[in-house]
Amino acid sequence: MDRLKCLVCLQPVSEPLFLSNYFSPPRIICMECEAAFEQLQGQRCPHCHRLLVDEKTCSDCRFMHQYFKPLDRIQILYDYNDFMKEVIHAYKGRGDIKLARVFAYLLRGHLSYMKSFDAVIALPTSDEKLKQRGFSQMEEILSHLPVPCSRCLTMSSRLKQSELTKKERLKQVNPFAVSRPVDGRILLIDDIYTTGLTVHHAAEVLRAQGVHTVEVLTFARP
Repeated sequence: MDRLKCLVCLQPVSEPLFLSNYFSPPRIICMECEAAFEQLQGQRCPHCHRLLVDEKTCSDCRFMHQYFKPLDRIQILYDYNDFMKEVIHAYKGRGDIKLARVFAYLLRGHLSYMKSFDAVIALPTSDEKLKQRGFSQMEEILSHLPVPCSRCLTMSSRLKQSELTKKERLKQVNPFAVSRPVDGRILLIDDIYTTGLTVHHAAEVLRAQGVHTVEVLTFARP
């Protein structure tokens, strides 16, 4: 029988056989690639986990909280290192859809936490991006997990955020809208937390509909 190959590096996957993993599903990622997803390092903001360099308080949070109510919790799984950057680019930029299973695998230890919410929402993509990519990257990831995904948010097209300053981003109209009733405790799932504007915009429209708790879980933080 052919050996399984890692979905990231495509090399054969080897795993020591123990009683503890005998009945577990086969590994879809090799141990070397899994180890390359690094935990956050250095002194970080206790709220948004931004790396603090010569700062006692986070300038990102100070800026964002001038305009938005703080999110109830932000959880970042990994550092945005070169390896994570390449895997995300392969998934979103090159459309390697099988990598959705890898990101779902990285969430496997957080299922109980995710299931504790009234709704789990994958941050949607605009119709324009959906047409370009062919799939909604966050919904595709959640489709590989036993967690219902609420599709109560829609997103309109907007200018490329990486080409705008923080203040220019804030001047844009909130791209999100709530398409169906939602309340209670909500978990937003996204790939990267950069400035935080995207998830704060999403939280803003959800709170306007009566949602009282909004937490965020993302894979990486620069």
